[in-house]
Amino acid sequence: MIKTAVLLLFTAQLIACSSTKTTPLEDPPSVEELFNHAAFEHQSTIEEHDIFSLPKQEQDKFLAYFKTALDKGTRPDKAVFNYLKKRLDQFTYDGATLTARESLEKNEGNCISLAILTQAYATLAKVETTFREVGTVPVFRKNNNTILISNHFRTKLLAPNSSSAANQFEIIRAGTVVDYFPAQDSFFIDTASYDDLIAKYYANKAVDSLLNENFNQSYSFLTSALNYSPNDAELINIAAILHRRKGLQNDALELFKFADKHHLTSQNLISNYLSLVKNQDNTELINHLENLLDSSASTPFDKIQLAQRAIKKGSYNKAIRELKEVIVETPYIPEPYFELARIYYTKGEMENTERLLALAIEKSSDPQKRSLFQAKHDAISKKKH
Repeated sequence: MIKTAVLLLFTAQLIACSSTKTTPLEDPPSVEELFNHAAFEHQSTIEEHDIFSLPKQEQDKFLAYFKTALDKGTRPDKAVFNYLKKRLDQFTYDGATLTARESLEKNEGNCISLAILTQAYATLAKVETTFREVGTVPVFRKNNNTILISNHFRTKLLAPNSSSAANQFEIIRAGTVVDYFPAQDSFFIDTASYDDLIAKYYANKAVDSLLNENFNQSYSFLTSALNYSPNDAELINIAAILHRRKGLQNDALELFKFADKHHLTSQNLISNYLSLVKNQDNTELINHLENLLDSSASTPFDKIQLAQRAIKKGSYNKAIRELKEVIVETPYIPEPYFELARIYYTKGEMENTERLLALAIEKSSDPQKRSLFQAKHDAISKKKH
């Protein structure tokens, strides 16, 4: 799970299991040059190797299983998947970001933890992997003055390359997808790499430390994450929020300016930058950021947020257009139906409100979301009768 935190009052979104990657027009300088390093004390963080290490006894157990499976003709990627499936039978899926060893010891972890555990076994088996970042329009979970948003990683264990001749290649490599949080209301965000996975681990730990007001630890995890993904907009976003929480508002502003200048932005980062400058007498910058928010909306979540901002401004027709566009693109996610229901409720159109809430319930695979939508639907039905 990649954590995104939204600081209330100073709305600030931190990434932890959502983001779309941005590519700078040219190689920018290191963002760490803008950090107020003197304000933080660096602390030691876990090394890359230790994130993926497994106990010797577990390594031996897995390798024995893997060899037996191969001897029986099982494809290597499927053998790794089958072992994971059996090993995680009693696994508890929660919000903790853990190492491979910790996940096994506690028999729990979030999607980043499980992607790490999968990678640990894949490395032992010499099975190649690829990753995808997959999003869902989230249920918001509050932590003090912060709202946590989460997306997740999906791992693909690659089958052995079947191209035998040098001039042959596979358009789509066969393999086995490992998805610990399958949901019908999810959408593809971006491909991801091994380095991205490590960066997300450190980013999650940075967010956890930030929420616990352990700013030195958050700073240390953040600098570790930047070693693996130096131009990640969400890491710059976390850095700006960290400086703001530390009372270094000017440094936070410089970090946001850096991201904007070098086109290293995301919806989260732009929203937080906008929140920081809203009270300033800088109409030109505010208009620029609001336009950037509108023009950079790419995922269904981005577009739903765009519609929500339009609703707050009373621009219902614009919001309806945005939401209907999301439904055309991703008819299987429930949130656009719910947001449309809110608009029609405001307009007093109860039949449309009830119909759209019913669709939101039908489309939702998340029990928490379904419960929320059902409660709204039941309340409307009672009013009608």
